[in-house]
Amino acid sequence: MNVVLNGDVVPEEAVGLPLNDRAFQYGDGLFETLRYQHHEVRFWPDHYDRLTRGMEALSLRLPPPFTPDRLQSQIIELLKANHLLDQTSRIKLQVWRQTGGLYTPTSFETHYLITARTGLDFALSEKTTVGFFDAVRLSPSAVSAYKTLNALPYVLAGIAKQQQQADDMILRDTHGHLAECIASNLFWLVGDVLFTPSPTSGCIEGILRRQLIRLAPHHGLSVQEGLFLPDVLAKADAVFCTNISGIQWIRRIGETEFDETLMNRIRPVFADL
Repeated sequence: MNVVLNGDVVPEEAVGLPLNDRAFQYGDGLFETLRYQHHEVRFWPDHYDRLTRGMEALSLRLPPPFTPDRLQSQIIELLKANHLLDQTSRIKLQVWRQTGGLYTPTSFETHYLITARTGLDFALSEKTTVGFFDAVRLSPSAVSAYKTLNALPYVLAGIAKQQQQADDMILRDTHGHLAECIASNLFWLVGDVLFTPSPTSGCIEGILRRQLIRLAPHHGLSVQEGLFLPDVLAKADAVFCTNISGIQWIRRIGETEFDETLMNRIRPVFADL
């Protein structure tokens, strides 16, 4: 397979990073996961916006070719090189600081890498059992809304998911409020109101989250963001999580089970995604 490294399409095996690389040593960077489907990089303007805002938060300079049009053309060039233009594909765009310094960097310049693999179509699926992960709590910060290269809370939540034989875990903030799932944002429906944790919970500002907040009012649903304790989920009509791969309906959280038919209220919104 081929990749794009700093603007050039090269074979994957040609990419070598030094041991003092800051992505490896300090997790000093960001990433975006994108979906290419129906000959389109879905929600590309929103991905580019989140990535560049995250780079600003990390004091990472945009390299000269790092414009939305140029990056998108490089993604298409990579898909063509990997014979993926006619397939649904999963793309990862990583940006990190160039070498130099210890905790205090000596550079604000960046490297970037784009990879592309075969992916799955956007889908509505089910998570049978979801638990709570409490060993590490999230907190809001200047970078909490972005996908940084430090994903330890989610890694540890993934291990807990395996140990509990669950399908996902819900992470909370330092005060116990609902935040998000391991790799997706959390939503629940009560009547005609769609609820989701605010970014002040420390959750990532997901791209599908952004789309749902925009679209819901056009389908007769109001949206309420805020800080909520877990007991609100017991009163919900339906609970689900979202990421770039699709919508995952949750059947059970702890002892509370949810009726799948109540998801029908939100299905028309999904059709616009």
